[in-house]
Amino acid sequence: MAQPARRTRRKQSRQLDPRLIIAGAVLIIVGAVALMLVTRDDDAGRAASAANGAGVAAPDFTLPGLDDEVALADFRGKYVLLNFWASWCPPCMAEMPDLYAYHRQYRDAGFTLLGVNVAEDEATVRAFLAANGFDFPVALDTTGAIYQQYGGAGLPSSFLIGPQGTLVTMWRPGAITREMLDRDVTPLLNG
Repeated sequence: MAQPARRTRRKQSRQLDPRLIIAGAVLIIVGAVALMLVTRDDDAGRAASAANGAGVAAPDFTLPGLDDEVALADFRGKYVLLNFWASWCPPCMAEMPDLYAYHRQYRDAGFTLLGVNVAEDEATVRAFLAANGFDFPVALDTTGAIYQQYGGAGLPSSFLIGPQGTLVTMWRPGAITREMLDRDVTPLLNG
């Protein structure tokens, strides 16, 4: 007796439409960003939702500096431009000459630039400042904890803190130009 011919089943492979893969990836990314924004718990993040942070107390901190400890509270009575930066960040380097020139011009008018270097070692920071001739106060946030306390939105990020220690305005993330300082800060110093 002849055996019946066996049918071999071929597995049909179904390919996913590339458009579905892309749509799924976009949904995952959007969901992750939304989750980060909803669950973010930081003082500066809450400040941003309330009139760009104006009037909210700036989170205080004390960090090691290049020579001594640097405390934000030590600058009370002045307008402080708190600038989070790193030497590897091209926009940080692009804005630094304008920030430094503004600091030098207005330091006797109640303004100071306080740089907070994020996650770099002291030797790297010292070498960068020396190579560029900058001598403004710098705090070393080697762990990035203070940067995160202020929202950690990207570098550079800057916060203008008023004489009473409250946030006046913020630029995060993004480089600041001299024109922005003249428009947003100079009237406060002259007023």
